[in-house]
Amino acid sequence: MRLMIIDDEKPAREYIKSLLDEFFPEVEVCCEADNVDSACDKILRCRPDVLLLDIDLPDGNAFDLLKRFSTINFNIIFITAYEKFALKAIKFSALDYLLKPFSCVEFNEAIHKALKKDEETQFALQFKTLMHNFEEKQSSSKIVLRTSGSIHVVPTNDIIRLQAEGAYTSFFLTNRKTIVVSKNIKEYDKMLENKGFIRSHQSHLVNSKHIVCLLKSDGGSLTMSDGSNAPVATRFKEKVIQQLEEL
Repeated sequence: MRLMIIDDEKPAREYIKSLLDEFFPEVEVCCEADNVDSACDKILRCRPDVLLLDIDLPDGNAFDLLKRFSTINFNIIFITAYEKFALKAIKFSALDYLLKPFSCVEFNEAIHKALKKDEETQFALQFKTLMHNFEEKQSSSKIVLRTSGSIHVVPTNDIIRLQAEGAYTSFFLTNRKTIVVSKNIKEYDKMLENKGFIRSHQSHLVNSKHIVCLLKSDGGSLTMSDGSNAPVATRFKEKVIQQLEEL
């Protein structure tokens, strides 16, 4: 596998190379770059399989670089020191990232995933979703949901509610379809907090756009647009009512 490192900090590039030498001697570092312009030129010349790409560069950012390519035929592991909007867009797209400072374990996991590269069609979907979310910062965002056998790109407006089932999370959609992913609902709570989603219960996260009414009987529950009900736990009740009043 041919890997390219794009980071404006030389110590960071040297650290990455030392980890690759120690844990992945089969990986070839084909080239390095420290800004958008040089990175674009070297990607075309070196044709890497994977980019380790720092988001913030002196003459732009990772997305300025990627927009220069009509076709993305390489995998990407994003690197960033800041949890800004760009990182949320990456999470929505289910793409890999490393948050500085990252550990050897985190680095190794990311490289192992890159070695098991997804089908190009799957990566193309994830990348298309990423660019949509980065450019469309309003409520029209999309999220990538990966199951064991497929990948789904879902507009967040089409999600009625989420329900935790052990280590899994079920997404209930407007088309009556249910998608089950092997991620904790807590992760989606953080991702969707600015998209109109309300945590009503330890195991339930609902889209405020699909709430029909709040029922106060039997402890409280929310009736959703598909006729389902999501319970409202006592410790979430005050916050739920407050959020509903702000809609």
